Amino acid sequence: MADKPRKPWIAGLLTLFTIGLGHLYSGEAKKGIVLYSLGQGTILAVFLPLIWASPNIFVLLLAVVCGLGFLIFCILDAIRVSRRNKLAYELKKYNRWYVYVLVFTVTSFIIQPGVEGTIKSDIVEAYGIPSGAMEPTLQIGDHILADKYIYKKREPERGDIVIFPFPEDPSKDFIKRVVAEGGELIEIIDKQISINGEIIEEPFVIHTDSNIFRDKNRPIDNFGPVKVPDDSLFVMGDNRDHSYDSRFWGFVKKASVKGKATSVYWSWDKDSSSVRWNRIGSKVR
Repeated sequence: MADKPRKPWIAGLLTLFTIGLGHLYSGEAKKGIVLYSLGQGTILAVFLPLIWASPNIFVLLLAVVCGLGFLIFCILDAIRVSRRNKLAYELKKYNRWYVYVLVFTVTSFIIQPGVEGTIKSDIVEAYGIPSGAMEPTLQIGDHILADKYIYKKREPERGDIVIFPFPEDPSKDFIKRVVAEGGELIEIIDKQISINGEIIEEPFVIHTDSNIFRDKNRPIDNFGPVKVPDDSLFVMGDNRDHSYDSRFWGFVKKASVKGKATSVYWSWDKDSSSVRWNRIGSKVR
């Protein structure tokens, strides 16, 4: 076949697009496959569980540094391999432009989205907090991880902070705390919640408005009694006077719950333009 010397800069550039592609270009197809698989496997087997279990700033920085380090190593190695053939190289059957395009397309638009989709739907997903409805538990600018697997093993329970499609607009995700489960009778009297006739303690709740509203058309402080359907949940925000929740739009189907908030992996205070270091790695309770 034709003699086509390899160009190191092309090998490096292709690796930047997709790990392993530069090695394919340089004649090391098997090594390229191993490096690509190693990169994906490390994310799934090492860093994802580590971040999930301990989402503190050091773990996140370690993941970023290791990821960048691995990418740089792959780029430099692809360049090194290509330099061995920069004067003479006999093309292999896979050294065709359309093979490179095919590999890039498959990895970028099929494999990578498939891996990410599996992680998000079945394992863990990241969410940002845009409003103060869950303060003080969750603050505006918090970025959290949600356990997507836990409700495959059990149903949501009272006290869980859950993510679900907003019933009035399923394209949006909401996050609230489960206050009453299916089959329970809930009633709110002057801001106090009773379940099956017993007042419950909620140390995580805040009330910022001392006024008591008794207007049935504004069920913010007085509501019910209402029995929660067996297949549903009654959810509320911890910032009770500033939360749009089940008091206004009804119940959440258990089957629609996407996951349980577990930890804060990043937090940004927009007002002061600073990182809330003390919140990073904290558990959501």
